Amino acid sequence: MVDHARFGIVDMGSNAIRFLVAEATGGAIVVLESHRLPVSLGRSVFHTGQIPETTLADTVDAFRRFRATCDRLGVTRIRAIATSAMRDARNRDLLVDRVRDAAAIEIEVISGTQEAYLLKLGVETKVDLQQGCSLLVDVGGGSVEVVLVEKGQVVSADSYRLGALRMLESLRDAEGSGETFVELLQKHLKSLEHRIADRFEAHTIDRYVAVGGNVESLVDLAHARLGVQKQNGIDACPLDELRAELAELAKLTVQERIDRRGLKPDRADTIVPAGIVYTRLGELARTATVLAPRVGIKDGLLVEIVQGHFETFAAEDHVDVVLSSCRAMGRRFHVEKDHAETVLVLAQQLFDQTKELHGLGGRARVLLEAAALLHDVGVAVNNDGHHKHSQYLIQSSELVGLSDEERQLVGMLARFHRKAPPGREHEDFMALRRRERTLVERLAALLRLADALDRQHAGVVRGVVVKIREDSVELRPILAGDPRTRLTLEAKAVEEKGAMFWQLFGRQPRLALP
Repeated sequence: MVDHARFGIVDMGSNAIRFLVAEATGGAIVVLESHRLPVSLGRSVFHTGQIPETTLADTVDAFRRFRATCDRLGVTRIRAIATSAMRDARNRDLLVDRVRDAAAIEIEVISGTQEAYLLKLGVETKVDLQQGCSLLVDVGGGSVEVVLVEKGQVVSADSYRLGALRMLESLRDAEGSGETFVELLQKHLKSLEHRIADRFEAHTIDRYVAVGGNVESLVDLAHARLGVQKQNGIDACPLDELRAELAELAKLTVQERIDRRGLKPDRADTIVPAGIVYTRLGELARTATVLAPRVGIKDGLLVEIVQGHFETFAAEDHVDVVLSSCRAMGRRFHVEKDHAETVLVLAQQLFDQTKELHGLGGRARVLLEAAALLHDVGVAVNNDGHHKHSQYLIQSSELVGLSDEERQLVGMLARFHRKAPPGREHEDFMALRRRERTLVERLAALLRLADALDRQHAGVVRGVVVKIREDSVELRPILAGDPRTRLTLEAKAVEEKGAMFWQLFGRQPRLALP
């Protein structure tokens, strides 16, 4: 295994683009170059829905120069992500295509929950999240990521359209109403407070970790007023002091913030709306102190790309994050937990023991595991046709660690765990690329068998041993109780649900009765 490599990271935020080159040697990561380009993708997008031509040209030029830097430094792999502004931009594909053509770099537009997951990875490089409950907040230009971590595990991750630049643009036209900008902003935030507060209700938050350039600047200003020296690691600031500094800044014009407080122009206008969100979330969480570790999603992205390079298989903690998120969704919709966990174990065993037939890799296994936990979530809507309701609920929900595309595939697996197999009459299935259709078919065939082996929803079958024969697949059950238990219902279910497996792989699944 190569013990060192160099990586390029691009974080395309709504208010700036960050470029970073780092070298990983063993367990150590050293940043070789880091640049912040104040290209505001969001300023026009949040107002018009489009990235203007001048911004497109500036962004392409920046990527071209970054590619030259990466080539000069011998970078092994480049990963570029884009967040809220690019999610909203109607002409984002144009920018993606131009960057690909000019710099041979592929931009990945990630979801809000993917942002939240990367935020957690980044914060973990500085803050111990293994003890108690941690609230992580990142107020970006276009969105706010709010993550709750309980003893190292993500229990919820939400993205709200409360980014500082977005709010500036949306409230700019309302300033003539007689209310101050701060009053308008607080009223706008109040409309979403109940949704955010509901997340905090069941948790006693032990630490509040705030991430982002605006909170770092606020902490620096508060500490300067208090005579506290700037730290290289984690800064801690009383929430009251942050609130006091914010009140002083709100009295100043943007130009006065630049002249008197030394703020950069692209920071001076967004620091007040961002600060109001940070302080209000701290109040809702009933915390007295803000921790600013001076990391961000780019740091989480760097951790992820280094792990992926040096580890052959998907990182176990990433799988745990996905499954933890699925279990949390299952609890919200009162999924039958024991059945879901039994189907999960059986699906894992079926996947691992039939690799020579399906030929799928580790990422496909994660999608199968997620679908196993959530295949019956639609029962919360109605038992009749619950597979269709499951698809809708999964595809409409946020699942930490899964991209939008992966969540769509998990929903489709749940859709096809029973009743008709995927076919030409299913428009959403036919809209997939051929490779994805093959993936859904093979994983759905395995999920059907796993579900069939727990037909009674009683956990009678706790495991399965698979024997692949020339024209059949023998499923030898490992029973949880009396070895003389008859599996009449399971045998019938395997025969019925195994038809799809037979059609795909040319082998008839058969349950070997005790």
